[in-house]
Amino acid sequence: MKLIKRRAALAAAFCALQLVHAAPAQADWKPDHPIRLIVPFAPGAATDISARTISDHLAAALGQPVVIDNQGAASGTVGTAAAARAAPDGYTWVLAHDPPFTILPHVRKLGYDPLKDFEPVALIATIPMVLVVRPGLPVNSIRELIDAARTRPGQMTIASSGTGATSHLAAELFKYETQTNILHVPYKGQAQGVTDVLGGQVDMIFSSFGPVVQHIRSGRLKALGISVPKRYASLPEVPTIAESGVPGFDFSVWTGIAVPAGTPQAIRDTIAAAVAKALQVPEVRARFDGLGFVPGDGDPQALRRKIQGDYAKWKQVIHAARIQIE
Repeated sequence: MKLIKRRAALAAAFCALQLVHAAPAQADWKPDHPIRLIVPFAPGAATDISARTISDHLAAALGQPVVIDNQGAASGTVGTAAAARAAPDGYTWVLAHDPPFTILPHVRKLGYDPLKDFEPVALIATIPMVLVVRPGLPVNSIRELIDAARTRPGQMTIASSGTGATSHLAAELFKYETQTNILHVPYKGQAQGVTDVLGGQVDMIFSSFGPVVQHIRSGRLKALGISVPKRYASLPEVPTIAESGVPGFDFSVWTGIAVPAGTPQAIRDTIAAAVAKALQVPEVRARFDGLGFVPGDGDPQALRRKIQGDYAKWKQVIHAARIQIE
């Protein structure tokens, strides 16, 4: 009996010792082979650029390569679905982005649930948009634009890079929140839309900063408002739409890192810390600033709020505007 008790005590002590050693290993997760970051869009897209800008810095922080795996098909839903099916072991990440996470779930049947099948890990960047109008349009503020649109319902026009594109959705959100009737004119790309606003064929467009900033500075386009609650540092003279008569208006494209649901918290914390570190690198911040990206801080809750808030917002706007995306 004494021998049995002694063995039991030794076994308990051994288990306790194993737990003591296991806890730091879990808390200090270090990958031991390359990590795959699925970017569900084609190389060269803004989302792809945001991932590639920080991938080497993430690899340096984690001690393993972070390999970009572009799976650009079906507006990002194919790559996102592949990530949802991956093992929750920290070695497969996905670049979370608005369409496959918060927009397309309301217009298509998808092979994943963005709210249940993923854990948000870190917000990489938000990409504000600016509402620009043709120089000859006799309005100089958001308030004047709203008044003009209400006076001439259905006669003013707003371009986009295509039905369901971010510029289209920004336009629909603006129309929804201002209760205006502005005719949507879809193009096959942002450049074409901007060109026709410059030429006076269309009245306005929501655009990221890259394609229009030089035209704003040269006076060829008038910038009326920034789409996020905080003014953009490189165009501080342009007010936000929210402060210009549309309280609460907030629209931005965003990217972040998400992992399959069930990935342990310690692994998620390690990835988030690596992202936060990468986003503080001066060359990363300079690159983002040149592209009109506002870097995040690696906060998991910031990405969670983006996903949940935008999911609810786009459900309401898409249904109200009866937007159909093929």
